[in-house]
Amino acid sequence: MSTVRSGPAPPAWIRRSTRLADAHALADAAHGEQRRASDRRYFLEHVLEVADLLHRAGFDDELVAVGLLHDTVERGTLGESELRARMGASITSLVLTLSEDPELASFERRKAGLRRQVETGGRLAVTVFAADKLSDVRGLRRGITRYGDALVEQRLGTTVASMTAHYRESLEMIESVNAGSVFVSALRLEMVRLQADSPR
Repeated sequence: MSTVRSGPAPPAWIRRSTRLADAHALADAAHGEQRRASDRRYFLEHVLEVADLLHRAGFDDELVAVGLLHDTVERGTLGESELRARMGASITSLVLTLSEDPELASFERRKAGLRRQVETGGRLAVTVFAADKLSDVRGLRRGITRYGDALVEQRLGTTVASMTAHYRESLEMIESVNAGSVFVSALRLEMVRLQADSPR
């Protein structure tokens, strides 16, 4: 695993929970200095945002820990076996459900496969996925505002239109599984703002 980034201490609500403190340390080590392609913020900031959304919505520490760890296998340096040894089978199962299949070559196939995987994974997986998409759309909007569509697309390796389509189909899937999700209204609003930011 990579070296732990010397960033700010986690918020108090994470430090008060042994499980969340352990999950944060794993996420910090797995993502290190990694930055997101969309807005160039540290990846750790993204997973903290997802975890904070879940925490503020009142979900338990186990699901919040999944929020902290959801990208550690897919995009970070954490292996499945270490995650299972450190955090247990339940958290690991959800993290893997939220991880793309790297064997699917095209962007569209990977994202469609992920949506199907999450949909069949049940409400807990869909809940974390919804918080993740909310953070993702906000990050894409920040990137477009700061860098413009062309540079963001170059970094992402796909178009803003393709990302927007994925987020729209993700929202439709979330609503089909859990129309009462606490994140649906905010995600729908962010989608409207995203389309206004990049109307082409």
